[in-house]
Amino acid sequence: MSELQNQGQLKRTLSVPLLIGFGLAYLAPTVVFNYYGIWTPATGGMYPLALLITTLLMTITAYSYTRMVKAYPQAGSAYVYVNKSVQPHIGFLTGWVMMLDYLLLPMVCYLLLGIYINEYFPAIPVWVIVIVLAAFGAVVNIIGAKTASVIDTIIIIAQLAFTAATIILCIYYVAGGNGTGHVFTGTAFFNPDTFEVSAVLEASAILCVSFVGFDAVTTMAEETKDPDKAMTPAIMGVCVGAGIVFFITAYCLNIAWPDALTQIQDPDTGIFEFYPAIGYDFMADIFFVVDNCASLVCAMAGMGAVSRLLLGMGRDNILPKKFFGHISPKFNTPIYNIILVSVIGCTGIFYADNLMGAAELVSYGCIIGFIMVNISVYMHFYRHEGLRDGAKNKIMYLVLPLIGAAILIVAFFFVGKGAKILGTIWLAIGFVYLLIKTRGFKELPPEMTFDE
Repeated sequence: MSELQNQGQLKRTLSVPLLIGFGLAYLAPTVVFNYYGIWTPATGGMYPLALLITTLLMTITAYSYTRMVKAYPQAGSAYVYVNKSVQPHIGFLTGWVMMLDYLLLPMVCYLLLGIYINEYFPAIPVWVIVIVLAAFGAVVNIIGAKTASVIDTIIIIAQLAFTAATIILCIYYVAGGNGTGHVFTGTAFFNPDTFEVSAVLEASAILCVSFVGFDAVTTMAEETKDPDKAMTPAIMGVCVGAGIVFFITAYCLNIAWPDALTQIQDPDTGIFEFYPAIGYDFMADIFFVVDNCASLVCAMAGMGAVSRLLLGMGRDNILPKKFFGHISPKFNTPIYNIILVSVIGCTGIFYADNLMGAAELVSYGCIIGFIMVNISVYMHFYRHEGLRDGAKNKIMYLVLPLIGAAILIVAFFFVGKGAKILGTIWLAIGFVYLLIKTRGFKELPPEMTFDE
């Protein structure tokens, strides 16, 4: 019996619906409302256009993920793909950068929960809320991925129901002669009078963070029933489905309150100004409840994803295997990693004054990871496997992944300067760690095992 078997194994319990629920929980469909107040003024009222550009970009990258998860159906996601297809040292650094994305997202979610709940219930300190919810998230993830996915799916349904209700209310409001007065209005999507290329591209770059759910799905490959068949529809379903919902929602918000561009007072809470502006104040209270639940499941899904990324790196012994590569024999989950991520999530109480900086760091990590996954498709299939004959192979394994990588490189330039500095420092720490671990790059990082 192998060492991995002695430690316990990840159980294959997840189906396509549960995977989609997990992915949607990670990206949180109501995030489109959270960014409404920020990006509506910043894009000159073209928030829907920015979302459409991001959707098209992410669809290419999601397709690259579907190719790579079939080639390497293991926990570890982008780290594994780059490790195997490009170069092991670069694979480590890719995993290290994306770890920043995964580690910080639960922290940001718990902090948002603490701040929002404290606003409604001032008697409860932010730090108490953060710690209690982080502990709850840890327990759910330790119990097992299927339990977490079922909870995710229930709350996802609530988010989608709320989003559908908002879309219906917006259309009803506009059909009554309010807002733009017309359901189909070109300027709600593109307004040449306020259009600025840099503003829309900057929004599109940061909005990549809103789609990281399809990447999180790939970290559950070893807990999926028949991953060869399940992963592609789950990944594409999360990415394309979210993009469509995001676009329609943002468009409806625009036609219902066309003056939001100039009338939003506080960008951080713009959505709470939207509902009173169209006469549905009660929807703001419903949003508070639904969005907080969304933040909670987003944090739990993020915790589950990063714990498995750490598991993949622990199995390689790039991170200490005894700790990071451990799977609980009782719960069949990477319990040590889950506890570690929960502790990091609790540190959100120290970053209340720099929330945007932490959020931008998430975009730094995910964009670099997405770039490398696209390159992995080219390297694995086109270079190593030699799939170069015929137009189909050239499009699938050369044109699409390189276009995806190129566009993401452009998007990276629009990430905030502060995030670039902090993200580069994190990358430098990983570089030094790898330098020491491999004795000055004279040794390759240990190979990923394929035990199941």
